[in-house]
Amino acid sequence: MAPAAAVGGAAWNLSHLPLGWLMGAALVTGVVAMMGVAITVPAGLHKAALIVIGTGVGLALSPDVAVQIVTWAPVMGVAAVLGIAMAALMAPLLERFGKVDRATAYFSLLPGGVIEMANIAGRFGADRTTIAALHTVRVALVVVLLPLALFSIFEHGSGGAASIGAANSGWVMIAAALAVGTFGGWLGARLHFPAAWLLGAVIAVGIASGSGEVGAKLPGGLLALAQITVGMTLGSRFDRRRLATIPRALAVGVPVLITIIVVMALFAALCALFMPVDLSTLVLSFAIGGMAEMVLTAKALHQDVALVAAFQAVRGIAANALAGPIWIWLTRNRTK
Repeated sequence: MAPAAAVGGAAWNLSHLPLGWLMGAALVTGVVAMMGVAITVPAGLHKAALIVIGTGVGLALSPDVAVQIVTWAPVMGVAAVLGIAMAALMAPLLERFGKVDRATAYFSLLPGGVIEMANIAGRFGADRTTIAALHTVRVALVVVLLPLALFSIFEHGSGGAASIGAANSGWVMIAAALAVGTFGGWLGARLHFPAAWLLGAVIAVGIASGSGEVGAKLPGGLLALAQITVGMTLGSRFDRRRLATIPRALAVGVPVLITIIVVMALFAALCALFMPVDLSTLVLSFAIGGMAEMVLTAKALHQDVALVAAFQAVRGIAANALAGPIWIWLTRNRTK
């Protein structure tokens, strides 16, 4: 499967559209998965791809970038709350017209990780199959729609932050950076971070890079392999048997998710009126996609990768931490 996904990624990349390697690999893998072929991406390979992406983002961090991220912390909190609020507001629509229970509707729309949301929702009796399917669709919609829309509407320059992939640095420094990223990912997993292997690598390498201990630029080929792996992981989740069991929930869930995506983009546009940051960066920062996919999108569109990663991390942490307590609060108020 990997060679076919690589060919698909290369073909898409030749079209000069954003996220070529990822989207091409996801499309090929998704088509094969929808034909009923079971596809499994080894967990170790996926973790390695996330470490590479996280290491690249961490290498783009500097003390100045870190200060910028800290100043944006209140806006990050607002964006995270908005994403959660939109899920709570739109859940009754999915419940009514998608014929699912309220808990399943709520956890299906929360902008958290696929596995994390399914696990948390299971404690409240929600349908894990529906939740996993709709979260897969959510990430796919964001990855397909936002890059194409931003690419077609806006011109993209440097975006203010260093690119996460460029010409080769010394291999010793590259290996050192990846080693630090691996340790950070392992520690992030132990601490139960969202997108742990990616976020842990970003933080660990960012600290090392900002202090001057590590400095490198990852080869473009290595990042292409990481994109292909992430694309294969996304495509492999389109299990035909799983999706076929919830056609009504999918038919209603897609327009509901698109509505949330559009509303979050409008909030980003409103924020851009008052903040000195490129609109494309803010749209990606507010987006309800997966962290790895949004970071790669920011890189492909030459936007502020570090800022997008920070927004996505805060949103992921907030969604995972608050999903259960907010559901309990909503349930109590509904029964009063």
